[in-house]
Amino acid sequence: MLEFSEQQAAALAQIDARGYVEQIRQDLVQENPAFADDGTLSVRLWHAYEAAREMGISTDENMAAFLRLEAFSPGFYEKPATRNWLTRPGRPADARFHDYLRVIRWHIEHPDWKGGLEHGGTGSAGGRGSGNGAWAALGASWSRLVGRDGGGGNG
Repeated sequence: MLEFSEQQAAALAQIDARGYVEQIRQDLVQENPAFADDGTLSVRLWHAYEAAREMGISTDENMAAFLRLEAFSPGFYEKPATRNWLTRPGRPADARFHDYLRVIRWHIEHPDWKGGLEHGGTGSAGGRGSGNGAWAALGASWSRLVGRDGGGGNG
């Protein structure tokens, strides 16, 4: 059996994480070709991955949703209200992020409702591979909600 030092194990984990983020990026480009023109997407997704880990997001489902949300709404997690909600003590970040997604999905499905939150997101995520058709519909709804024309980048 191979034995790795702590540094070697960390390096392998880093390689795995980068591969995971790249797979999400490829899935996003396949589902929405406009993302292929977004030269910042890879870097943004990696920073979002690191931020999600730092906040305590750990499940594959939530991580995939977090990265997909970053693609459609760059820097969403940096907004003070969002960051405060996700890092608030009392419940795990995964549970809070799941609640955040449910509220945002409700707002997308009820666009005429005029109260509540001012920050956005999307619905539930697929598995680690993230090739989930529901994301295409939610991405389109999210794009309409935030006024994004599908051209990549901030918009």
